[in-house]
Amino acid sequence: MKKENPFYFGRMVAGNAFTDREKDARRLVANFHNGINTALISPRRWGKSSLVKKAGEAAKDKDLRIAYMDAFSSRSEPDFYAAYTRAVLTACSSHWEERLNSLKEFLRRITPKITIGLDPEHDFSIGFDWDEVQQNADEILNLPEKIAQAKGFKIAVCIDEFQNIASFGNSLAFQKLLRSVWQKHECACYCLYGSKFHMMQELFERQSMPFYRFGDLIHLDKIGEKDWKTFIRAHFEQSGKSIDGDFISKVIHDTDRHSYYVQQLSHLIWEKTQYAVDEAIYNEALNDMIFQNAILYQRDTENMSATQLNFLKAVASGERRNLTSADILKKYRLGTSANAVKVKKYLLNAEIIDVRNREVSFIDPVYELWFRQEIL
Repeated sequence: MKKENPFYFGRMVAGNAFTDREKDARRLVANFHNGINTALISPRRWGKSSLVKKAGEAAKDKDLRIAYMDAFSSRSEPDFYAAYTRAVLTACSSHWEERLNSLKEFLRRITPKITIGLDPEHDFSIGFDWDEVQQNADEILNLPEKIAQAKGFKIAVCIDEFQNIASFGNSLAFQKLLRSVWQKHECACYCLYGSKFHMMQELFERQSMPFYRFGDLIHLDKIGEKDWKTFIRAHFEQSGKSIDGDFISKVIHDTDRHSYYVQQLSHLIWEKTQYAVDEAIYNEALNDMIFQNAILYQRDTENMSATQLNFLKAVASGERRNLTSADILKKYRLGTSANAVKVKKYLLNAEIIDVRNREVSFIDPVYELWFRQEIL
């Protein structure tokens, strides 16, 4: 019988596939129990969704319910309200009859449109008349608070891809409405996170934005090198295979401790290994990982201007600071310092680079590997 690969990527991980984040998980659990609002920020694919799910499973009990909402498909306020209502009802009610009763009891000024599939416990959708919602939006946003008060428990509403609300028409007014309603809740708290790093920073760190200082702001760090070494070695050994410490270090270095890519590269190495990892296996797995992601990198790169590409060439060549200095502007043909600043801002907003402590780096370490291989 073929053994199952112990490394997972591209979906939420749990149990034995989850590593570290114990401190962050405890912090989230405490926030859920204490009714503290949370904004969780990190670059994409660092494991935010898995962390929230892990903390939610650890926190929920008879006195605390956890609602999960994915705002990825919410392209407008009506979409958001429908997904929000469905998530809250699912968390607070175990049977569809109970959900219908909650809608009747707590949405008295709005008549929702309910569609039930073959499995009413899981297959149901909710819609609203937009004219009614515009007049009574606060009634929907107060739903978790009202249900929790009436039923004698607390609820934490966890909303993934929260940054999508920034693309709504009249987004600022919508953000002000959410903040004004949610900040008054005593039985409901909110955990907001998303994959667009700089958009989330904009929402929660700019003083002029409605969600500034909304609650506990958590910036996830990368999982430590020691934890990854222990994790990778243990999963190889438990499945009857071995990997030398040097190869583990190479995995961690080449992926820059990026959670998604550590798992992906380890997965590929494990698949190619019968007994022990060697140089040929490692190189083949690394090239496979780069190739599997290449189409995304090509798409991101082909639409860039020559100056934007030159800026990335500078970063990939090791120029991480002072990219507006006269020498670097001339060497990499970046034009004026003002133009270099404009390019840097574009690449930041496009989630291509990150700037921390005045040092520029690629957000995606495998994109950097591909860029050096294909562009430099």
